[in-house]
Order: sequence, then structure tokens, then C-alpha cells
Amino acid sequence: MQCRLLSIGLFSLATIYYYDYGDHVEPSDVNIVNNGDPNCDYDCLNGSGQVNRSALGYSQLMSTAQGQLVNYSHYAVPAQAANPEHQFRGTLSLTITPGVFSEQGTNLASAYTSPDTLPAFEFEFVQKGTHFLPVQRQLIQSGHPSWDYILLPGRVWQEAGDQGYSRVALPFALQEVNANCIHNGVMTFLFKADGSVSNLAYQIAQETCQYFKFNLHGKLSASYQPHAIADEANIVQNYLQEQAQRIVQKPLAELASDYPAANLHLATIGSEQSSQHRTAYGVYYQGVHYQGACATRQGNYPYCSVMALPSYSTAKSVVAGFGLMRLEQKYGGSAKALAISSLVPQCPGSRWSDVSLELALDMATGNYDSAGDSVDEGANKTIQEFFLTASHADKIQHACAYPRKAAPGSLFVYHSSDTYILSAAMQQYYRQMAGENADYYRDLLVEEIWKPLALSPLSYESRRSYDSVALPWAGFGLSLLSDDLLKLGRFALLQQGQLQGQQLLHPGMLQGALQQGSNGGLNTGSTSSRYRLGFWAYDLSASQIVQCQNPSWVPYMSGFGGIGVVLLPNGMIYYYVSDNQEYGFTQTVNELAKIAPVCQ
Repeated sequence: MQCRLLSIGLFSLATIYYYDYGDHVEPSDVNIVNNGDPNCDYDCLNGSGQVNRSALGYSQLMSTAQGQLVNYSHYAVPAQAANPEHQFRGTLSLTITPGVFSEQGTNLASAYTSPDTLPAFEFEFVQKGTHFLPVQRQLIQSGHPSWDYILLPGRVWQEAGDQGYSRVALPFALQEVNANCIHNGVMTFLFKADGSVSNLAYQIAQETCQYFKFNLHGKLSASYQPHAIADEANIVQNYLQEQAQRIVQKPLAELASDYPAANLHLATIGSEQSSQHRTAYGVYYQGVHYQGACATRQGNYPYCSVMALPSYSTAKSVVAGFGLMRLEQKYGGSAKALAISSLVPQCPGSRWSDVSLELALDMATGNYDSAGDSVDEGANKTIQEFFLTASHADKIQHACAYPRKAAPGSLFVYHSSDTYILSAAMQQYYRQMAGENADYYRDLLVEEIWKPLALSPLSYESRRSYDSVALPWAGFGLSLLSDDLLKLGRFALLQQGQLQGQQLLHPGMLQGALQQGSNGGLNTGSTSSRYRLGFWAYDLSASQIVQCQNPSWVPYMSGFGGIGVVLLPNGMIYYYVSDNQEYGFTQTVNELAKIAPVCQ
């Protein structure tokens, strides 16, 4: 599992076009007022219920036969779906048996324990109108040897052929234990308010995981226990607020129709990532999220807006980077210059007393084995001692053990372990300032930035060490929705680290991360690529495609496998999530420049 875990970037306030869009927007696809149907009070449907269904029909869901993989359109809300006649409120449980498993282009299944079996499933759900809401919206540690759960909001509707039952589609994902790979799928079943329930069909035919790809589908026996849900009113109200604060979404095709003079060739957008390995992509411009299709091996994923996406090293910017910027701003410039050895006792002073928190974020500690591009990162020792270990003690021992090879601050050497050291240092510093039970991720990021930005509850927790220390990994391990990715990019690019007139991120550090002109980071192997404070930047003038006449540094987040969030000086944000180690974006940027210039 070679992990090139990368990062995010920002732009100079002097060189971007600034747009202030605020945080409260109505989504274009949600009808909050009911249509007079007593069975629906939110996002109501107008169909007759007469659905011509060739797969996953009533008889198939009542049967125990495993079935087969089908196009995901059969899991989608059909055009003639009617409002549900039943209200779900209670616990859904599954009897887990192995499914039908088929690896797709990789050869790693033998390294996993029970990869063909879902984790134990017993979870509470509530319903609001046609929306089906998991009570638990963060990553759920399941106890399975290979998989943890992510449960996403689904839909409920009625079909005439379902013999009086209401139908549920529940998006979900499996995330690899002690890792960041995500395999997205959908479950579906029928239910009545009295607790009657069909079998549950599920399938996974998509992932963001460079080293392990598979299809998995099956049929499981289900039980439904209706009961009151604690705090249901707040669960529903929080969800309604979340929906209301989503960035307006349109299909990517509407970017061309909204800007006809640009004569866009839409196929160019996202073309640097192979379509069969691309999970999600889109463009943010003028307050609108133009969303491309979320492709799978069985057609387009029908719930693209709630598809769980791994951060990988985009977390180096938005967890480690924003975290240190928030500490610096909150405590008056007293954090970034502190020595690592003063906060992380496992890192000896002989090699870490002259390495500051800021230099750890730069990955310019001077401590490494090899200065070659990602040589240390992909070394078997790193994989065995850092990525595959679970405890804080093991991870920090590896991270602190590198020998001194260069003066701190003189050379960029990519180490996710440096970001892990930074996480330990930030946690210790924050606890010195706020109390021994304080947690910088939950307190400073979730409460003070994520929630005010209206990120989804999926972002409220991240991967941590598997022990009582429970240290956030910081350099990877976060899961997000596409809406979250864009809000984080907008917070940096357009809101300049400010919310409601309050500066949340240290402006000097933010400007350092923007890397404009001479205010850049260390070279990362060529003069056209730089890294600073957890953010990458690329000079478009080095590209033969965009052909800028002057240096034009574009900062971006980047993550293992082929994840990018590119922040452009024309106010655009372009994102892609893929897993074939394809990181390019200049063809797309050149196409988007037809709408507004990107060269400086």
C-alpha cells in the first residue's frame, strides 16, 4: 500500500477575484413544503406509484436468493415514485452471511479477513418525508476485521407493485479498518410501520481505493423493531438545516448552458482521470456546484450528493494545516514556532529541538532516510511500522526515529509521519492551553470551523490511533462529501479563513500557504512544483497546455490515488476524486479558463 498522501492550496488575496456567497443557500432539488399528501411533509413526490421494475421487485426482495449485480438505476428513486405510506422509526437489524465477492483488477483479497462479509448491522433510523436518516452519521467502528461502516441519508417511497410496503434505498460505505479506502454501495428493502420487513439487497460496485477493488452483492435477512428514537426532533431539525445550507447543485452539463459564450467542451473537464477509475468530480463557480456523474461499474451512482469520499492527504491541509493556523490565530501567534521535542517526548531533542511545528507541517524537518521522491513514504519499513500499525506508541516511534540528514527548513521530503508528529504536538499544546481533556480536532476544527461552515456530520470525526490516546491521524483518514470539499476550498479561496467577520485562520500563515510569487514553499522535485504549510502549488506557466505567459501559481489539495481540489484565481474550485494515480488537472483548467482567465 504505497501512500502518496498529498494536500490543499489557497490563493493570494491580492490576486484572486473575490466573491462572498455566504453559508446559507437553498438546494435546488429539495421541496421543503409538502404537496398536500398526508403521508409526506418533506421533499414530496408526485408520481403515481406505477413503476415498471425489472430488478429488485417485491418477489425478489421477499426471496432469499442472492440475486445478481444490477444497474444502480434500480436502487434510485424512480420517476413515478409516490410518497411513502409508512413511517420508519426504530432499529433495523441484519443477519449477516457472506455475499458474492469478485475482485476487480487487483489481487489482494487474500490479505483481508472476511472481505466478502458485511460487518454486524443493528442501527437506528428515523424518517422525514421521503428522506431516510441514520442516527449515526460518522464513521462507525464495527469490530469487523476488515471493514467499518459509513451510513448516509437515503430515500423512502411507494411503488404500486410492492404490495402495500414502502421502499427504502440506503446509501452506505465500507471503509477499510486502519485505513482510508472507501467502497460505496446501496442497500434496499421494503417495510411496513408494524415492523413487517422484506429481505435486504445490497451491492458495492465502486470504490476510491487504488490497491483493492471489488464488487460485492448479496441478500440478507432483516428485522425491523419500531420504537421511539431519542432526540428525534433534533436529528430531523439538524438534517433539515444541513440540507438548506448545501451549495446549490446543478448537473455539470449546465455549466456549458449557463456560460454559452465559452463554448465549453465538457468531455475535457475531468479528462485527466480515467473515467473507470473516477469516483466524483465537479466545478464550483459563482455559488453553484456543477456536479459530474459518480460513475460505477454498474451505471451511475444514484446518490452522488451523499457519496462518502476519502480525504487521504487533503487532510494535511484541512486538518493539520487549518488546525495549526487556528491554534496560531486563537492563541496569539504562540504555536507554530514551538519545538517538536518540547511537546512530543518520543522525538529526541538531538534531532527535534530545532524542528518547529511549522516545519513539520512543511515536511522540511531535515530528518529522513532518503530524499528521493516518496522513497521513505513507500518504503516497506514505513508501511509495516507506520501505516499498518494501529497504536499511537508504534506510529510515533517510527515517526520520530528518522536520522538527521539536512538542516531543518532546507529540503522537502514527503513524510505522512511528520504530519502525525504535528498532530501529537498540536494535541499536547492545545491541552496545555485548554485542559487535559481537550481535543483539537473536535474543539477547534469541528466546533469552530466545520459546523459554522455547515459541513456534513460525516466530517465530525476522523481516523485516530486505536488506543486510549486516540490521536487524530491528521495527515489522512478524514471522510467527506463533495459539498464538504467545496466548502473547505471556498473557506480558503474566497472567504480568506473568515466566517461572519471573524478571522479563524492566522492570516500570515494562510498567505504563506497561498504560495503566490516569491511567497512560495520548497521545491518538490521541479521548479514548477512547491509545498508549503500542507499545501501544494503548481506554476501554470510551466504547462504546455494552459500557456500562461507569466508565473501563475495554482494551489491545490492532493491525495493518494488521484484526489485533487484545485483553487483557481478566477474564483473557481475544481475537484476530482479517483484512484488510478492520475493527478493532472491542466487540461481541465485550460477548458475552464474559457469562462474566466486563470493566468496571472
